[in-house]
Amino acid sequence: MGYKHGLEKKKFDAEWNKNERIYHELGMSNEQIASIKEFDYDTFCSDRAYFEKKIDLTDVEDKLQSNEFSIDEYNIEENWHEYISDSEKRKKLSALRPIERRAYYLNTVMKMAHRDISLILLTPRRSISRWIVKIAEILK
Repeated sequence: MGYKHGLEKKKFDAEWNKNERIYHELGMSNEQIASIKEFDYDTFCSDRAYFEKKIDLTDVEDKLQSNEFSIDEYNIEENWHEYISDSEKRKKLSALRPIERRAYYLNTVMKMAHRDISLILLTPRRSISRWIVKIAEILK
């Protein structure tokens, strides 16, 4: 359900009319009451801005679970190079084998050691090191 400013403002004004009568009965001056009302109105406006911009996350979760939008984490490891804006670098990276790009991803993004990467990819550590250096040179 969306935020309805007119309805909320009406509630705020009604509450304030009630509070203003109580404050007068308690003997507060008009300046004090005006100061409190100004603070409350600023808070109301701040809350209004928040509620108008708030996103209902159930819609996002539904979209993530639908077929329209899916994230394949394994695919990101191999195809991260597609997000590089420089077309020449992207072309060079596309020519590499997916396992090489995945090794670089695991090392730089996931901060994994070469030893651990070689265990995951079942590849000698020396090859992993060469691939990472080669991709780093392409990305310079």
